[in-house]
Amino acid sequence: MDHPNKPKPSFKVIVVFPPAAHPFQDPDASHEETVGALKKRVLNAFGLIEGPQPDGSVVTYSLHHGKDELTDPGQMLGALAGDKPVLQLKLAKQITQGDGR
Repeated sequence: MDHPNKPKPSFKVIVVFPPAAHPFQDPDASHEETVGALKKRVLNAFGLIEGPQPDGSVVTYSLHHGKDELTDPGQMLGALAGDKPVLQLKLAKQITQGDGR
């Protein structure tokens, strides 16, 4: 029997990043974790760094749920997962060319 104060059971998060050999997986994700916190963990796990590059371009990464880009870093993962046992996301890389200075 579930108690009202009992936290929801954890769920599995899988983040696919096409250039990586294996996806990021967290078998014990929290419903309260935010998209922003997950993104930091994913970038760290893949060894990726956002920001200016030596050639003047700027690299950013975004998480996607289906075709939707997750633009709110404060959004809770539980809101995305709902009652599903697995939440699958995709990490995408954007490169903005420098201004040529």
